[in-house]
Amino acid sequence: MSSKNKTTLMLSIAGSDNTSGAGVQADIKTCQSVNAYCLNCVTAITSQNSKKVYKIVDSPVNLITSQISSILSDYKIDCVKIGLVCSVIQARTIYKLLKPFKKEIPIVIDPIYKSTTNMIFNNLKTYLLIYKTLSKLSPVFTPNLDEVKKLTNISFNKKISIEEILRKFTFDYNSLVVVTNCNEKNITSDDYFVSENGNIGKHTSDLINSKNTHGTGCTFSTLLAINLARGCSLSESIALSKKLIIKFILNSPEFNLDYGPLGHLL
Repeated sequence: MSSKNKTTLMLSIAGSDNTSGAGVQADIKTCQSVNAYCLNCVTAITSQNSKKVYKIVDSPVNLITSQISSILSDYKIDCVKIGLVCSVIQARTIYKLLKPFKKEIPIVIDPIYKSTTNMIFNNLKTYLLIYKTLSKLSPVFTPNLDEVKKLTNISFNKKISIEEILRKFTFDYNSLVVVTNCNEKNITSDDYFVSENGNIGKHTSDLINSKNTHGTGCTFSTLLAINLARGCSLSESIALSKKLIIKFILNSPEFNLDYGPLGHLL
């Protein structure tokens, strides 16, 4: 368990966002806001703005191996956050390198399927194989409602409760899960989760009417990893993370964009 007076060391394995709204850049900003330090491995370089993702170049596996290995040989990390993973071979490489940390430190995975600007990063078959592979790390997953339905192969037209979805996910992936933004009516921000004892819980907060929400998923998963590393339960970590997300949204810079970045200074 990390001391709250000690700088928490987090390894971020994620894509690079040239607008600094999401990805590794968002993780760095988030860590700086909460007395944590972000080490990182870049899985892809993107060219994007508030309207679309224009280009994406995957990092080769030997570079991913070198980035992670060089960090692990020099630092004692407290937690890991995994964002964009571009291929099954990347996933297998990451799993092999992080396997010694399984159940030793918190590992949080944000299973990104597509950008909010609708860039799909992997076909569904590859997407499922990536996260089946990474589930062997015994992580906490943080999918949104669309992603968890894809991960569990549940039809979007099928009437099924969030509790049933959670049970199916935990059975299929043998991992803890927090499903974010489950209120399809966009009235409140509802996160459902399966706790360490197997019970289903829920955290609700007000939905902030803002255009500046680029990077909320990345930021939430990073905060969750840090809070878990500091000894909080999953439920406590979710509550603390949601409170900070609200502050970040309210403190966002105004760039007059339809989809602007969060502000990470408290």
